Amino acid sequence: MSNSNSIAGAEAPQSTTADVPTSSQNNANAVLAEVPYEYGAMSSKYRLMAADKRTAYATMCLHYSSSSHLIAIYSPESSKEDSWMSFTGKVAERLDEIFGGEGSFDAYLENNIEEIRKCYKSITQIV
Repeated sequence: MSNSNSIAGAEAPQSTTADVPTSSQNNANAVLAEVPYEYGAMSSKYRLMAADKRTAYATMCLHYSSSSHLIAIYSPESSKEDSWMSFTGKVAERLDEIFGGEGSFDAYLENNIEEIRKCYKSITQIV
């Protein structure tokens, strides 16, 4: 007889209260999940900590405000391909493309402002 909790013959793990993370474990996991992002424009370079790239990118844009079109992303390596640098200053279309479609960057800002504020507080200047 087939076990409905198995995948390819493997027994599904049984959950116990010992498997449930404590509050301090959740906090440690949240900190460990954050990734450093390095970015800058001209001769300045900054680092911030973010749990995901969209939060990092939105924070970068808010940090640089009207000069966000000059931002270069230095790390992590996987984020370099998401560049929206533009000497014309027109970046809205590229940001929407990165964030998932027309209007998605603005929607992300509105719906995730608390996480972005937290990320903003982690900004440190490197150079």
